Amino acid sequence: MLKQITIKNFTLISEATIDFYSGFTAITGETGAGKSVLLKSLRAVCGDKTPASVVRTGADKAIVEAEFKVKDNENVKKILEDLGIDFEDELVLRREIPQSGNGRARVNGVQVKLADLQDLGEELLQMHGQSEQLMLRDVRTHASMLDAFAENAETLSKYSAAYSEWTNAKRAIEETKERAERLAQEKDFFKFQFEELKEAALKPGEEEELEEKTSSAAKGETERRFLDELKGMLDGETGLLDQMNVFEAKLRQLASKIPSYNDWHVQLKDAMDPFDSILREIARIKPEAAMSEAELNKANSRLAKIQRLKRKYKTDVDGLIALRDKREEELASLENLDSDLAELEKALRAAKSRLDGIAAELSARREAAAARLDVAVETELHKLGMPAAHFHTAIAKTEPSPNGADHVEFLLAPNQGEGERSLQKAVSGGELSRVLLAFKTVTAATDKVPLLIFDEVDSGISGEIGNKIGDALRMLGTSHQVLTITHLHQVASRAKNQLAVKKEEIEGRTYTRIANLDYDGRVTELVRMLGESNNEQAREHAKQLLENNND
Repeated sequence: MLKQITIKNFTLISEATIDFYSGFTAITGETGAGKSVLLKSLRAVCGDKTPASVVRTGADKAIVEAEFKVKDNENVKKILEDLGIDFEDELVLRREIPQSGNGRARVNGVQVKLADLQDLGEELLQMHGQSEQLMLRDVRTHASMLDAFAENAETLSKYSAAYSEWTNAKRAIEETKERAERLAQEKDFFKFQFEELKEAALKPGEEEELEEKTSSAAKGETERRFLDELKGMLDGETGLLDQMNVFEAKLRQLASKIPSYNDWHVQLKDAMDPFDSILREIARIKPEAAMSEAELNKANSRLAKIQRLKRKYKTDVDGLIALRDKREEELASLENLDSDLAELEKALRAAKSRLDGIAAELSARREAAAARLDVAVETELHKLGMPAAHFHTAIAKTEPSPNGADHVEFLLAPNQGEGERSLQKAVSGGELSRVLLAFKTVTAATDKVPLLIFDEVDSGISGEIGNKIGDALRMLGTSHQVLTITHLHQVASRAKNQLAVKKEEIEGRTYTRIANLDYDGRVTELVRMLGESNNEQAREHAKQLLENNND
């Protein structure tokens, strides 16, 4: 329930704080006084897109703040919990609309997105004006309106789950068929790739192992070759050591004959010892066992093959192995697609059977509810000055859709002898207003939105029909908080509460004032609405209206 709204610098309203009460409240005032401004501010604080042009001339920004009581509104509580906003029974929405730049929206002091404010607004109030009557003209909304009356939420939830299962099953079959077609077209290519990679018999780490072996083999072969050459240079028939031995023998002979050469002989012997040591060391060294030429060629050939495959497929060995496994899986799945499709089609038939069963249940509930709705709406229309009106909910079978397997459309025959016509087309604005009010009256018990707002629902209506509309709004006020802009004294006199909107000029500026009226104030306002002079007789008439209509 709306408890209070505070408005600052919003078009003609410089500053106003208005309290609201339960039941039916009439909003009255001269044409152009600013009654619609009040409703526009409510739209703004509940998240409607609002242009900067609403900011009062000379002000930097417009501010609207509304306080609601939400103790038993579970949908509102769920939204607030999702937003992480603490609350008890009170909910304060605040909207700031600047002259320039981005505006701000807050809920209980916490800044939120405008979309979040809109979500809350949809749960807090419904506003029904000439634009909102378009809802009744939109056939797409008729099924949801009937479902709300029939309280089909649980059945719709089951249907929605079954519909998702069915559509998912259809999608799975389509994707499988597309995959089968694609795989069939690429089967030869996939098979060639798989066979080539399978024949390669690649193993993780194989390339590194081969490179290490061939590198080690090349190193060992080099070492062996050089050692053999060094040994040959030292120990061969014409090797260095043999030449030095011959040289030593000659020098020894010379030293035996001429002792002065003995020092040379000693020095030579000392010089020959390292060469003997080197020769013994060469004999001791055993280079790493070399691969045979055949083995080395085989290893190099394997490495070349791996490198070629890497270049061809532009990936490493792990990628080649993964591609091989993928192609094997794809080829295997191609072989199994027929059986897969058979299983999927079986699942689709089962899902369709479940969907048809729930759709039939939903249709039966709609048919039963439509019969009750037609009688109830028609009865209300008769009370609202359309005594010969005939209201009918037409339900036709359709292919399954997200909302069921029914096409629902509301039809109206406003007068005796006229055929039923779609609300979408040949129904006047006044007739549509009364259909809307009749519908809201009938669905009041199941409508969870606490505040209903009607913007001139009595437009183009007068006399006895105005009395009927006033009675309907008063009755609706027993289950909802109702706000209505009206120009009819018949409607205003039946309200539990009344707000008067007045426009005045002060020092060259125009101001809109909004006031809650007490009993005397309501009498004075009714006299104005009656178009009579404010004399005692007119005031007695106004008092009589209030007393007769608020027993």
